Amino acid sequence: MYTILLADDEDEVRKSIKDLTPWNEYGFEIIGEASNGMEALDFVQETLPDVIITDIKMPYLDGISFIEKVRKSISTNVDVIILSGYDEFTFAQTAMRLNVSEYVLKPVSIESICEILKRTKTRLDRDRAKVSDSSKLEAFYKEAIEVYREKYLVSLISPTRRQDAELIAEKAKEYGVPLSGNLYAVAIIDLPTETLSSVAVAEIIEEATADNDEIIPFQYENQIVMIFTSKMQSGFSTLFSKQINRSLSMLQSRIIHYFSRAYNMGIGEIVTETTALPESYRGALEALNYSQLYPEQHIITLSDVENIENDRAENLGDQRTELVMAIKFGNQEDTRKAVHAFFEGLTETVNIQNTVIKVLSIISEICSSYGRNVAALLEDEDLFIALSHANNRSRSEALMTKLALRANESATGARENSHIQFVENAKRIIKENYSNPLFGLEHVTDEISVSPAYFSTTFKKETGVSFVQYLTNVRLEKAKELLKNTDAKTYEIAEKTGFSEPNYFSFIFKKNLGISPSQYRAKNR
Repeated sequence: MYTILLADDEDEVRKSIKDLTPWNEYGFEIIGEASNGMEALDFVQETLPDVIITDIKMPYLDGISFIEKVRKSISTNVDVIILSGYDEFTFAQTAMRLNVSEYVLKPVSIESICEILKRTKTRLDRDRAKVSDSSKLEAFYKEAIEVYREKYLVSLISPTRRQDAELIAEKAKEYGVPLSGNLYAVAIIDLPTETLSSVAVAEIIEEATADNDEIIPFQYENQIVMIFTSKMQSGFSTLFSKQINRSLSMLQSRIIHYFSRAYNMGIGEIVTETTALPESYRGALEALNYSQLYPEQHIITLSDVENIENDRAENLGDQRTELVMAIKFGNQEDTRKAVHAFFEGLTETVNIQNTVIKVLSIISEICSSYGRNVAALLEDEDLFIALSHANNRSRSEALMTKLALRANESATGARENSHIQFVENAKRIIKENYSNPLFGLEHVTDEISVSPAYFSTTFKKETGVSFVQYLTNVRLEKAKELLKNTDAKTYEIAEKTGFSEPNYFSFIFKKNLGISPSQYRAKNR
């Protein structure tokens, strides 16, 4: 079932199209409506539909400007259908430039809409069918692959041997790899083999990045690896990080368009030398570890979740890493399994004792990072007495499991408090900047140093509303206060509360409160 956003400022037209068209019969469903371009843009930013049906003449942001913004910063693939009362060549010409699929003149009959839906479904089905025949795609991929170039790209992220920067640059030139700049980062797309051939996604990403010399994609094992490069100086790493997130968001929308699902993407740390690309690659792999903990989050950076640099000491070992991850970010079952992995198969007393020391050390380090003492985890029990009683494998494992579970509870509480603080900081920033009409999501995410995707997910989870709605609510509360307590004109209040358009302010006010600003003032004076 494909999803549709219907945008038209004429309520009756919108209602008749929505109610009279048999959407389900043609494989579609309406998931949103908008009466102006600003509403439509907010909706597309938060819930990317497969199809947009829009009028051209709409208040606050016309249909053409709305589509331009979508194409520029949200998705180049969403199918757009224009229903317009304007039979002018310039409009049709602009629509062609914006890759609009259908340009239909009003009034339009339900029969015509059904015909449009048939054609639209054919287009969307054809796009998804491009990746359905894996054998053809594999054949295409094998014909096109440049074996030595691929080996070179894999060597850039391989930690097995340290390469010389000059040799890396020389080989890049030889193989035609645009690996030049001052900043670099590695991102990974994780692709389960049982669901979809990675060859298919590789072709889509290669197609999307073909004209972008700052993104180098290649396939490695069951991943699509992308090396991002930038000529910006090292002081602009935050801006570079934003560009990477924006590029991956656009790629994600393209993947969803073709495959009807999202895939997890991990982003490694930004480095300043090509020789450090293996470290960035390892960071991207670590970021993907969090995908099971945050299933609603598909583009993940380590900084979005927690700074775990202290947990990444040299040669940690798989068991240690698993235990750290389980205690800090997993549930109780994950924690039990991670502790059990240390003790499984142990028989000799000396090995059991050494294992107790290792596990206790890990738990102690985690407790210290949250400002707690490991001895306090047992509450009324004495840790040293408990350790003296742990004189066999089962008792040792039981004690370490008990400590690990208590540490897990502490970590969960600390993480929740961190999220609460995270949201409180965002609320403070909103209250300090709501009067600026240009203030938006990126201003908040820049200040608190998280990606827009992670911020939006966490903010809505903690507050129950989206960032856009929360900002609107703050502005409306201030507007209500000014209407009740001042004689300021409506346009003055709109300006003071961050609405660039007085008419749009009146529209939003009435939509949210059910009455106009002037009616609210009269009622509350």
